[in-house]
Amino acid sequence: MITALLRIPLAFVAMLGFQKATTPPHDPPSTNEGAPSTSLEVVLKQRAGPLLVRSVCWAGAFAESAVILASHFPDWAISSYILSSLAPTGHPERIRNTGLFFLGVFMTSLGGYVRLSCYRALGRLFTFEMSIRKNHQLITDGPYAVVRHPGYSGILLTVTGIVFWHVSEGSWARECGIFYTKLGLVSALVYLGLVSTIVTGLLSRMSKEDEALKKTFGAEWDDWATKVRYMLIPGVY
Repeated sequence: MITALLRIPLAFVAMLGFQKATTPPHDPPSTNEGAPSTSLEVVLKQRAGPLLVRSVCWAGAFAESAVILASHFPDWAISSYILSSLAPTGHPERIRNTGLFFLGVFMTSLGGYVRLSCYRALGRLFTFEMSIRKNHQLITDGPYAVVRHPGYSGILLTVTGIVFWHVSEGSWARECGIFYTKLGLVSALVYLGLVSTIVTGLLSRMSKEDEALKKTFGAEWDDWATKVRYMLIPGVY
């Protein structure tokens, strides 16, 4: 039971990483700063999608934490209400730490750190929308000295880590039957649907970003691309 309490601080560390990874650091670029992209750019420009995903994930983190606390402190006046509402199968004692949970927390936190590093490296140049900004510079240091699209590496880490956390054995969602409830199923489908669409849009946009940067910076981009050959995963892709 005590080990289950460890999930609470770890979950919130992971959620801080997720919050950072999915929150735009700057306002959208102006219309004349937009660059050619894919047909999914219209989806990527919408701020409501990431906001909804964050809301679903924060709700899951708070609910799991509440169930763990209620199970650990059954004498609290609100504990019975929490358990009857948020643990429909009545097995909160099965919530525990597992290797996949730790991996999920690590991936989500690391993804947030990678994204934050990208925000700092690019400064005002980092936008969630495809753009070549006024007085744009080609940034080749920091995470951009490792792969050409580290921001996308970070988002893949975070969204995959969240899945590992919630589908692993020992999670609140799995052990308390949340995926068998209407709200739980809808929440999972919303997350998977939005995240799949957003990630597909981002990955399909990488080549467009390379084209726009190559057109803007020419030989400087060629030199960088020669040194930094991989897009997402060092030595792999």
